[in-house]
Amino acid sequence: MELNLREEAKKPRPRLKLINRQQLVMRPMDVEQLVSEDHEVRAIWEFVGRLELSRYYEDIGVVEGEAGRPALDPRLMISLWVYAYSKGVSSAREISRLCEYDPAYQWLTGMELINYHTLSDFRVKHKEALDELFTEILGLLSVEGLISLERVMHDGMKIKACASADTFRREGRIRAHLDLAREQVEQMGDPRVSEEVSPRVAKAR
Repeated sequence: MELNLREEAKKPRPRLKLINRQQLVMRPMDVEQLVSEDHEVRAIWEFVGRLELSRYYEDIGVVEGEAGRPALDPRLMISLWVYAYSKGVSSAREISRLCEYDPAYQWLTGMELINYHTLSDFRVKHKEALDELFTEILGLLSVEGLISLERVMHDGMKIKACASADTFRREGRIRAHLDLAREQVEQMGDPRVSEEVSPRVAKAR
């Protein structure tokens, strides 16, 4: 037994590659491959792109051919909020944080980071119009089975708010999903209260 122990002690120790979790890694990224072709975030982006959104572009002061930092596309802002609401996320801070690592948010933004003030200011500025728009988008995408609403209840439990396709006739199903979507938007709370807005918007208000 003692001989075996001495022999084991003489054996060279295996050289193992250490795992370094403190390093920064740069690697090529194919943004289109971040989400699958049938991912719900793609449906949201396409749906929002077909809507009449001119009212959200009217007050953008930066124009082509003149100096100034390009503005974020309202289509992107709306898509981010709609996707977040579908997942039960109502905080601009949380959306901004998710844009740092969540593949769906990264796909929407093209890997760009968005300041939470920018998200909050947009939501607060267009609150009434966006409340109705979010309800319609979420309801119609839900009734088509393109998204599933994750309704965040008061006790924190998440349930799927997606009725069976044969539960209602077409008109009834649409109305039911719109009601669910409206309830979802209402449960997200008033962004003017729940979010800190930038000093510029606060002063304007």
